[in-house]
Amino acid sequence: MTRTRLIEAAEALFIRKGFEGTSVDEISERAGYSRGAFYSNFDDKEQLFLAVIDRRRPKGLSVLHDIFQQSSEPADRIGAVRDWFSNLWRLKDFAVLQMEFTRSALRDRSAVKCVAEIRRRELDMHALWLTQYLSASAGVAAGRPEIVAVLLWAVTQGLGALAIDLDQESEIYTEAARLLFDRMTASQNSQLGTLQC
Repeated sequence: MTRTRLIEAAEALFIRKGFEGTSVDEISERAGYSRGAFYSNFDDKEQLFLAVIDRRRPKGLSVLHDIFQQSSEPADRIGAVRDWFSNLWRLKDFAVLQMEFTRSALRDRSAVKCVAEIRRRELDMHALWLTQYLSASAGVAAGRPEIVAVLLWAVTQGLGALAIDLDQESEIYTEAARLLFDRMTASQNSQLGTLQC
């Protein structure tokens, strides 16, 4: 319970104030605990950030699992995943937070290894859902899902950053994500005849 509350407090503060701008004292206070409680659960703020990332990761797979429980039709599944993917850029605050943490971690050799592990797990997660969900239903990216996953993931991160930097209308980012998704699944789209860019 203590650990969970610290993770939740940290996530809210990290997103609002940034990784560098948030102190251990603020996290502890928001969670309703002392610094001692913080340090009995985490070695430092970096370790807590990794816990925040780990807490968020299963949510993505859970959402996709729910999508695929609702329909067994390949066209419906691809359409649902397309909609889900095309809105990932909206997690822009968290994407920027990850970039900030990565920048901060570059000063610490052990943190660089942690960041690399985070990125590897995120890439594995995206490749997993491509393989498990899209490939199983429509043959999408059956050969090298990790390459498709890298591209889709990089686009969502980049669109999130652009949305903050350019402060444009949101529909342009959604449409850009849809365009890429449609291109990456083009052979299946033409077979199913249901998804248009």
